[in-house]
Amino acid sequence: MSLASLGGCGFRPLYSGGTTSGPGRLLGKVRIIAARGELPFRLREALVENLRPSPSTAPLTLTVEAKVTRDALLIEEDDEITRFNLTLDVEYVLRRSGEKAPLYSNEARSIAAFNATASQFATLVSEREVQARAAEDVADKISRRLAAAYDPAWLG
Repeated sequence: MSLASLGGCGFRPLYSGGTTSGPGRLLGKVRIIAARGELPFRLREALVENLRPSPSTAPLTLTVEAKVTRDALLIEEDDEITRFNLTLDVEYVLRRSGEKAPLYSNEARSIAAFNATASQFATLVSEREVQARAAEDVADKISRRLAAAYDPAWLG
C-alpha cells in the first residue's frame, strides 16, 4: 500500500504541519502540574520533554496524579522475594487554565519489573531506574493520547 492511497481513507499523520496545525499546536501551550516527590517529578520531566510546556501563562493545564504499587513477582523456596513488579497508574486531566471543567481526561498505566538482590543499594538503584522508565512510558502514552484526541476548540 502506498502512502498516496492512505489519503483517500482519511488518514493523516499525527504531527503533519508541525506546530502550526493539528495536535502540534498543543506544544508549548500546556502547563504541567504534578504532585511533589521523586516519581511525580520524573513523570513531569518526561512530560516536559514531550510537550515542551510554556510558563504559567499557558492556556491549558495538565494535572497528573500518580500512584505506584510494588508487588512481589518471584518468591523463592526460602520465602525471599527476588523480583518485583512496579505498576505506575496515572490519572490526568486537561483543562483550560483557571477553569474546573475538564476538556479531556484519561488514565495511563505502565508495568515494569526489577530484581531484588542481596545488596539493598543495588535493589534501590534498580527500582529507581524502573521508576524512571515507567514515568517515561506513561508520559509517552499521555502525549500520544492528547495528540490523538486534540480538538482545536481546546485553544479557544
